[in-house]
Amino acid sequence: MNSDDILLLGLKRTVSAISKLDGRSLWDTTLPGGFAGYDFVTVLSDGQRVFAHTEGKLFCLDLANGRILWSNDLPGYGYGIASLCFPGGAAAPDPTAVQKRFLQQQQSSASAAGG
Repeated sequence: MNSDDILLLGLKRTVSAISKLDGRSLWDTTLPGGFAGYDFVTVLSDGQRVFAHTEGKLFCLDLANGRILWSNDLPGYGYGIASLCFPGGAAAPDPTAVQKRFLQQQQSSASAAGG
């Protein structure tokens, strides 16, 4: 399958490849970890590999089948949402989109409190 025909989804310690053509699941890979309920997965692909970060760990998966190729515990970095990017490329998640969403949430909270 052409990498341009794949949508990658990161959620609840799982990375999934979904066909953009018909919506069927191509593969699902649950990333090893220990925190139940931590669900944010940052995902970035170079067209051959998928890089995913969750629970303070970085993983590299094969785009064709979801097999984990390597992982890095990133000692000393702690936990939280990570931004991934390639030099000269776009970041995931997009910082502008994250900021916009944060501002929308603040506005919604202010409207609900005042209204």
